[in-house]
Amino acid sequence: MIIAIALGIAFIIPLIFLVIIRRFDLFGTGKYLFNLLTLLCGVLAYLLAAKINPYLIDVGWASRQQVIRVAAPFIEEILKSLILIYLVQRADFNYVVDGAIYGFGAGIGFAIIENYEYVTGHPSIALSVAIARVFSTNLVHATASGVIGTALAFRRGDSTWRGWLFALGGYVISMLFHMGFNTMVSVGTFLIFAIVVGFVGVGFIYFTIKRGLNVQKTWVVEKLDDISRVTKNEVKALSTIEKLDELLKPIALQFGNEKVIKVKEMLRKQAEIGIKLKLIDSTPNEAKKKEIDHVIHGLRSDMDLLRKEIGSYCMMFVRTVYMDTEIKIWDAINARIAESNTGQKGGGMFDRLTDRVKSSPSSQEDIHGK
Repeated sequence: MIIAIALGIAFIIPLIFLVIIRRFDLFGTGKYLFNLLTLLCGVLAYLLAAKINPYLIDVGWASRQQVIRVAAPFIEEILKSLILIYLVQRADFNYVVDGAIYGFGAGIGFAIIENYEYVTGHPSIALSVAIARVFSTNLVHATASGVIGTALAFRRGDSTWRGWLFALGGYVISMLFHMGFNTMVSVGTFLIFAIVVGFVGVGFIYFTIKRGLNVQKTWVVEKLDDISRVTKNEVKALSTIEKLDELLKPIALQFGNEKVIKVKEMLRKQAEIGIKLKLIDSTPNEAKKKEIDHVIHGLRSDMDLLRKEIGSYCMMFVRTVYMDTEIKIWDAINARIAESNTGQKGGGMFDRLTDRVKSSPSSQEDIHGK
């Protein structure tokens, strides 16, 4: 029973860390399918490392301590990064936010299968091993590969020597961080220090994602301002993406949560279009530009379909009413709605509009959702 609980901790908590990190991807550009792929490739990286590392000791190329402190971090980070190298080259990859999240996923996949080996290999202290690892070693694995993912993503946006130097620097920092942690643990450092290092690493990934998100906001505002059918109010909503849920509360009140979900999805499609347009500017390869342009075409089609599903009246609210109003007056709007329900003078505007939405064919059928 203890081993089962320990394995549950060793499996579930690392996945929770990944879910938390994904929540910082406010534009939703990271693909769940790719995160699943990075998890699986992280597992594969561990299985390969578990063969290579002992082999180095068996043939006498390195001592056990040399493998732990130097060879293993080098080999493991290279293996974990292989899937990241592939993903970064894809046309549907975006920027450092994607790189950090995918890298974190590869590290978590590696850590989960390694946890299994350690927990089952120490049954008498299985619970202690599981708890210690998920808050230290697991976070180090995730951070190290997240740094590489960030560096590779940055290099994609800068094909000059600076980009390549940044990518190399990412590998060096990742490996040194991993080597330092392994050395610290191998000499018997107190567990609390190992846990602190793990959380420092997560803090760095969080900081990286926040910085990357700010860059993406700049790209979105720059590129979407020139696109037809994307209004300034929609761009404004994307530039304050952290407050999107609050901005959309009045729309949920008038049209329901289902419409809000579609509005969010539409806005995120718009954001990804803006990011992709910026990436085209920094992509020297013509074939790669065509691939990205094809992705943009698909995003535009998805966006237009979502507009039709949202409907004309809801889109009108998104474009001309709510997105153009400061958050500080939401309370006044809600008070006005409440007033209209009591029959007081001057408060029936939203009720009348709601009645029109319900009775209008445009709210029941897909029409031109401009």
